[in-house]
Amino acid sequence: MKVKEIGNLTADPTYGENNSKKYCNFTIAINNPFNKDDVEYVRVSAFGKTAESCRDYLQKGSQIQVEGRVKINSYPNKETGEMKYNLGVNAKEVMFLNKIKQRDDSQNNDEKSKIDQALKNSNQNQSSDQQKSTQGMAI
Repeated sequence: MKVKEIGNLTADPTYGENNSKKYCNFTIAINNPFNKDDVEYVRVSAFGKTAESCRDYLQKGSQIQVEGRVKINSYPNKETGEMKYNLGVNAKEVMFLNKIKQRDDSQNNDEKSKIDQALKNSNQNQSSDQQKSTQGMAI
């Protein structure tokens, strides 16, 4: 079943690799628009490049929209042995809804510099293309 939810991270995401597969786990709090006291907590798992982006850009309090597949997790209660169940989402897409604050480490700063340079080059190319397209126009 496909789901799309908007919520805020309850804690910083956890990132890891298992058999060279990258993953990032976090929980979002989803507010009920009709009842301010009603909050649902959903566990989200992202994989691959999406996991890397979540690791680099998300932090506690970040507002996101997640789209993905519902999964049911089960585990035995340590005290009673009774099976417990909870719902989660395997994220296909994560959209960052507030201003992105990149985590501060040297690898991320190198990536940010590359992104900034690519944006600068893109903007220069666009303004150059706009100039070329207006040169033949009569005003």
